[in-house]
Amino acid sequence: MDLRTRLLLGVTAFAVLGYIALVYGGCAADPDCHFHSCPGGRAFCGVVHAHGRGP
Repeated sequence: MDLRTRLLLGVTAFAVLGYIALVYGGCAADPDCHFHSCPGGRAFCGVVHAHGRGP
């Protein structure tokens, strides 16, 4: 693997990890945000903001 390929893989990994940290880390700090399971309850689908609703 040459230097350019390693650099591109590193930048891509950094961008993906940064996105995950921004979205899911921000949700952890928000009391109105909770994690959402996919239909069937076996997989994690994303986050949901429930402003003004109970848990």
